[in-house]
Amino acid sequence: MTQSRMPPAVAGRFLAYTTKEHEDIAIAGTQSSSVSGIVIRDRDPRAAVRRARSAGYQSSVIPDAGVWTRKLATLASPTALQAPDALLQVSLDSWASGLVTAGAGAVLTPSKFVSLADWTALQAVLRAGEETELPQVITLVATDAAMLSPSYVRTFVETVVTSRPMAFVFAAKDGPFNRRHRAAGLRYLMSRRPGSLLMATEPLAATDAYAHGAAGAAIGVGGGTRRPKRPGDQGGGPDAKDFMPGLFLRELWEHRTPGIYADWFANSPSPTCPDCNDRALDVFDKTDTDKRNVLCHNVHAWLAVFNELRVQTPPEQRRWSADEWLTALTAHLTLRPGVGTVGADLLLRQLVELDDPLGRRTTLQGALY
Repeated sequence: MTQSRMPPAVAGRFLAYTTKEHEDIAIAGTQSSSVSGIVIRDRDPRAAVRRARSAGYQSSVIPDAGVWTRKLATLASPTALQAPDALLQVSLDSWASGLVTAGAGAVLTPSKFVSLADWTALQAVLRAGEETELPQVITLVATDAAMLSPSYVRTFVETVVTSRPMAFVFAAKDGPFNRRHRAAGLRYLMSRRPGSLLMATEPLAATDAYAHGAAGAAIGVGGGTRRPKRPGDQGGGPDAKDFMPGLFLRELWEHRTPGIYADWFANSPSPTCPDCNDRALDVFDKTDTDKRNVLCHNVHAWLAVFNELRVQTPPEQRRWSADEWLTALTAHLTLRPGVGTVGADLLLRQLVELDDPLGRRTTLQGALY
């Protein structure tokens, strides 16, 4: 079991992961929290750090150069700092030191994306991260979510051995956890490589990872940053209903658009949020203002979850989360939609199945059998 010391800017935090598009929402939603911060993905990471600090943001700022979204790692070029495609030959020490000086609390290596089962490239990414002793540097491993499947996960875990702190991004065309067994693979990884950071993910995965050994997580503010794609992936699922962002509803542990909730709760009392002035969460206008209101709600809703989670011991966290997952899944059964049917999130179903002492399976509607 390998565990390295994560920088204080990351350890024990639920960070908001964002691009420039939602940077202001991430800043506003986390600036009053002592256990949060922001990860900003930007091709100019120094400019991203400076923007946040110039805005008066006092909490953790971690830049992500986002090279993994565009380029594949190879033995010769695992990060943006190695030849043959580096514009300037600079050392990791020099590159990271500049970001720390600009105000970064931690720095992610500018890693490229590791393709499925490309163990040579993965090892090269890890070696590149070891070319510094700066305590703020975190080795970023961004890879195909299929690495968490039974065919690959054991080799993956055996390979990601390093003295450096690590951050993981798992990407897929149709959602990283939209395949069975990947939730189990994530738990296996976090338990064997405790003290890691899970990035660009959703509250369900972040919470479960933290309860099973992660040092922290960075939850995507927008849908694209919660469900990252691999380089070259085109398109994806259908457009969101009413072109609205997904709203995090803790009662169901779902991210669905308000229009979906309006149907699901058509014959039930609408869910409300006390921190949003008791606003009904299934009624939002199709305006830019209300789209932002949805995202702002999401940030404070998952930070409230983390405030409950973090004060417990690890065994208590696992019991707490198992109860949360089961309660949320069975709550789907009480819904009486106006049209169509209710379908529970597949990741939620996987987590309930993993925790069920009888080894039962779940139905799409939320029942155990």
